[in-house]
Amino acid sequence: MTAKEQYRELCKEENNIPLFCQDWWMDAVCFNEWDVFLADEKGEIVGALPYHQRKKMGFNCVLQPQLTQYNGIWIKRKQFATDHERLSYEKRIFNKLIEQLEQLGLSFYQQCFHMIITNWLPFYWQGYKQTTRYTYLISNIDNPEKVFSRFSPAKQRQIRKCENQLHLSLDMRPDEFYSHHKQSLKERGEEISYSYELFLRIYKATQSNNAGQLFAIKDDNGEVHACLFVVWDKASAYTLLYSISPQYASSGASTLVIWEAIRFLVHKTRCFDFEGSMVEGIENSYRQFGTTQKPYFLIEKYYSVLFKLLFSIHKRLS
Repeated sequence: MTAKEQYRELCKEENNIPLFCQDWWMDAVCFNEWDVFLADEKGEIVGALPYHQRKKMGFNCVLQPQLTQYNGIWIKRKQFATDHERLSYEKRIFNKLIEQLEQLGLSFYQQCFHMIITNWLPFYWQGYKQTTRYTYLISNIDNPEKVFSRFSPAKQRQIRKCENQLHLSLDMRPDEFYSHHKQSLKERGEEISYSYELFLRIYKATQSNNAGQLFAIKDDNGEVHACLFVVWDKASAYTLLYSISPQYASSGASTLVIWEAIRFLVHKTRCFDFEGSMVEGIENSYRQFGTTQKPYFLIEKYYSVLFKLLFSIHKRLS
């Protein structure tokens, strides 16, 4: 079997491979432009690095797929008597994956590792750079009342104020969500950053795998105040996309839709990940949901000086 075929089997067997590293997710977001490196010990696959390889400005790159919070390394967790044994194990696995990565002939590499990866030293030793990013999550949603009690007083007031005036709808179509998001961004002078084709592929994939739901908050006239697309695996739910109508920004719907999603997901997963934000205003809002700040790593490496120069110019002009 090819590495990808082996990985598909691995995804069926291992229940702790994060959602965004699953083969079906990679199929949806990468349009078949993905592959995977595997690391084994004694005939057992103990590590994997699924990656999205594509051309950027004519250069061969590995890049984070759109609408994908985390990607990169998965490592099989084992019990060790000491940290020395654990770190030695991680170093062996990482080095096997890095060795294969270095043979791709890349100009640039960039992936965001899932927060369960807390050791990136083997990448540092091979010349990779790391930027710490942050997400915010509610680590346990099995008791909604307890979750609600940890919301800030402002968030609690918003929910109580609007929950009798607005209602949850679970029958929003994907085209309606996309149109709402596109229009709400347009009214703010912004453009939508992802295509409807990509969104529809993700939506259909999550429906096939019982891993996604659209939430909409409407008033009695059927007007959508806010909507949310949440995806999940057994470990966590993730707020993938979030759309708020500018004219209803003060209605409380943006808070209510999060609360309704949490209540919906109680028996489906354990955590609720807001998918973080490095934007100060958004970060402040996420903190008010009683969340815990969690770091994760953005790992990158420029193999080509020319690409680094051209890419820096492109970012300045865009």
